[in-house]
Parts: sequence; C-alpha cells; structure tokens
Amino acid sequence: MMQILPLTIITTLLLPTANAFSAIQRSIHQSQTRRTHSTSRCNNVRLCATGFGGGDAEAGAKKKKKKGDSIRDATGIRSSLHPVTINCIAEALLLRSQCALGKTVDKEGKPINIDTSNIESDPLEIALTAGALAVAAIDQRASASEKDETTDAFSLEESQVISGRVVGVIMRMRELEQLLLQKATGAKWVVRYGEQENFGLLKKECTFYTSDENDEQSTTASDEEVEKALAELIKLNPLFRMNRAECLLALFLETVEKPKMNELKQSVPGGSDVDFIDGDRLEVLTG
Repeated sequence: MMQILPLTIITTLLLPTANAFSAIQRSIHQSQTRRTHSTSRCNNVRLCATGFGGGDAEAGAKKKKKKGDSIRDATGIRSSLHPVTINCIAEALLLRSQCALGKTVDKEGKPINIDTSNIESDPLEIALTAGALAVAAIDQRASASEKDETTDAFSLEESQVISGRVVGVIMRMRELEQLLLQKATGAKWVVRYGEQENFGLLKKECTFYTSDENDEQSTTASDEEVEKALAELIKLNPLFRMNRAECLLALFLETVEKPKMNELKQSVPGGSDVDFIDGDRLEVLTG
C-alpha cells in the first residue's frame, strides 16, 4: 500500500541541496505564518464590527463567510498542484529568455540568472530564485482563496511538493530539455506534421539537435542563433512557453519523481501521475 511521503524525504529527493531546502522551507513557513496572523486580525475586526456584546459577536461569527472552496472541503477532493507548478516553470523559462536577451534585472539592477548551464551561475542562488517563484505563486493562491469561494489555499504539504517540483525542474532544466528534444525528434509524426511547437520546441532547435554538423565554429554559431531564436519565442509566445513547461514537468515526473516514489513505495500529496497532457504528447514523452 502506498503511503504519503514525509516532507523531509520529499524535499531531499526533489531539492538540490540541503541549504536550498532550508531556505525555501523557511520562506514557506514564514508565508503561512503571515497569512495566519492576517486572517486572525481580519476575523477579530469582523467580530468587533458586529457589536461589543457576546450575543452580537456570536451572531457575527455565524454570518462570517467561509473562505476557500467549500465544495472541495466537503468532498475532501483537493485541487491539482500541476497548474500552479506549470505556471512557475513557464515563468522561469520567461526569466531565462529575458536574461539571455539581456533584459532581466533585479531590484539592484543585476541580471537574474536562472540558467544552470551558465558557468558563472551559483546553483544555490538559482535554487533560491526558483523557490521564490513557487512561494510567490503559493501566496497568490492563498490571497485569492480569501476572496473567492471557488479557490482553496494549498496546505503546507502541498506547498512543499510544489516548491520541490519547481526547483527540481529548474535545476535540471537543460537535461530535461535535451530529453524533450530526444523524445520529440524520435517520433516521426512530430517532425512530419510540424508539431514541434506543441511540445514547446522550435523547428530550428530540433534540426540543430539532429544535425551531424562537425565544424566546431559553425556549430557554435548555430547554437547561439538557436538560443536567441528560442529566447525570443519564449518571451513573445505564452502558449509556446506553456507547452514547453508542461512537457518539462511531465518528463520530471516520469523520469525523476515517479520512479523514486515507486522505489520507496511512497507517494506525495496529489500523486505523481501526468494527467495534464493530451494522449498524443504523453505517448511521445513516455515512449
């Protein structure tokens, strides 16, 4: 029987370093603490506004609107973690493309480097940047749940899984992209019918991957040309960016997370099944 995996093991498997895990875990806990205190203050204000008598306060409490998705709370069925995770990966792709084009800077005016293939990159800094993307998305979801009955906030366990996956994908981004190219170019129908963009891939990118070019200087120039064209399209085309993010997450789940969970006979909140990609693409990615 599959068991829910303890958070310490989840983070050890999905996050690259202990330091990154500690920092991201602190961010998640601090974020949840802030939300709890904020909710408590709001509730106190609402109760005071109903009157100072005990009966009035009780009546106010009964009238208080329930926050979050009441239907999901009643059924016990939780929202999928995949959409938020995919959005974070897509945002990371956008940041990387903007950095490649020299257009992304932080508050201090420095480039935001989220590309592990850059030899000047600090892996820990990249992991923390990736974790920050996840925490921001989790916070945004929590804020939305305070105003919208159809939205539920993520639990601590769910937040840990989302963060672990986002960081796990981003830290393996280049390896997963190479695997994506291998899978897509290995499926004849993808090339034959020009379906590369459904996988978030450039035709030029696929051609370069399968090329037998041996001239080192020419290959380097082509590589730079492909990288620039890819960065431009990722920046300008949200659908292309989302397709690539979906495929990268699917490959991560299929090749990293799911095998490890099966080996340990454990599971994570929401499971590791790839249920967000159509059958044709999934067949290529898992073939």
